[in-house]
Amino acid sequence: MKSLLIAFSSLIGVCPSALANPIIPIKDTHELIDLHAQNDNKTLVSTINSISFSTSNSIAPYFFSDTNTGVQYDLLKAALNTQSIEIKEIIHAPNLRSQRLVKTKKIDCMINTPDNVEGLFYTQSLIEYQNSLFYLSRNNLEIEQIDDLNGLSILGFQNSKQYLGDEFKILEDANPLYSEISNQKSQVVMLFNGYVQVIVLERRIFEYYRHLLRQKLDTSIRVTEAALFDPAERKIACHDQIIANQVNSAITALKQSYRYQEILDLAKQNNYQPQMD
Repeated sequence: MKSLLIAFSSLIGVCPSALANPIIPIKDTHELIDLHAQNDNKTLVSTINSISFSTSNSIAPYFFSDTNTGVQYDLLKAALNTQSIEIKEIIHAPNLRSQRLVKTKKIDCMINTPDNVEGLFYTQSLIEYQNSLFYLSRNNLEIEQIDDLNGLSILGFQNSKQYLGDEFKILEDANPLYSEISNQKSQVVMLFNGYVQVIVLERRIFEYYRHLLRQKLDTSIRVTEAALFDPAERKIACHDQIIANQVNSAITALKQSYRYQEILDLAKQNNYQPQMD
């Protein structure tokens, strides 16, 4: 039998030992092909080098549409810098138009997007807003829960009843001394001038206008803050999930750095005030 095998192998030109050894399969891919595929994936991610945004009209100290600055603007810019991405543009527009610009893909992402907008992909919160109640301490009001607002003159920001929960809305719907205005600077003026007992305003916005108005009226009067509302997350939503994921990664990287708290501290130090001539 062995001699027959040798004769057969000689006939076909194959070494006998080769017939006895197992056949080793050839790899389907080469390591250079794998490396090329990895580079292609990296190139896909790196092609996102600028992103456009929409947001509501200028909200001091978070956004200043005329100067491209503000607490939230600087946080967003710093976050994107961690991924070598630039802000292509920011369009300031009313809420519904801002949404429409993103949903029609004219703009990539919307800042401060309301929850559950269909068809958009959300990031984590870039920053939280703290809506609170403010009153002059000398008035000795005791406000520890929503029911304590009953019968007080209150001035809220525009549509505040729609954002601050059902309990607040029900109470203020029945309060003839409750009103709302869109000018947040006027809210602060009316509080310090004693025209209203309580104002409803976001904490950093209140401190911004309090500092801004210090040359025009006495804003050094002691004020009490009642933070009865949960912090409001400010998320970004994009029409494309890859873009949203990239922005989300940028926010994560920023929050893990010292720069995040540094920017928030600048707001506490009133560094976002307009420059005086």
